[in-house]
Amino acid sequence: MNATSRTRQAGFTLIELLVSVLILAFGLLGIGGMMGLTLRSNSSSYLKQLSVQSAYNIIDRMRANSQMAISGSYNVTNLVTSGAPTVPAAPSTNCATATCTPTQLAAYDTWYWLANDVAAQLPNGCASITTAASGSNTLVTVTVQWDDSPAQSQLGSAAAASAAVSGHANLSRFVTQTLL
Repeated sequence: MNATSRTRQAGFTLIELLVSVLILAFGLLGIGGMMGLTLRSNSSSYLKQLSVQSAYNIIDRMRANSQMAISGSYNVTNLVTSGAPTVPAAPSTNCATATCTPTQLAAYDTWYWLANDVAAQLPNGCASITTAASGSNTLVTVTVQWDDSPAQSQLGSAAAASAAVSGHANLSRFVTQTLL
């Protein structure tokens, strides 16, 4: 047999191998990007879940002490647009360990809610409660606000990183209303 008439050797060449590795690398980069997006979304979702639980916690407390809620004793706000919010001072009576009047309970509930449910669980967490007459009922509006920049900056979000550098928070807000 002639040497030129022999069949060529079958198999991968170096170029074919490099192309397949390049395709695999792009696929893995895409998967990594999707995982980063998922992590940021899960972190933001977790913070929103905490804000929802916090809002419904204070609404339940207000329903348990409805006369004080209707009279406006639960109206409170420490909402800010920049910087850290301030938490009001603790009330003189600790209603978790002592018997309280409805007025003392309203002061304790709002302090406990702002200090432990909102500020302690959410980054730069702040909130407000407003009540207004609505016919024969009272309309309660609960607003919970937090800085979502820490959740967005996980795995390097360019928008959140630039917001953190410029000092402008990525504020998120949950607002709910109910009738008492």
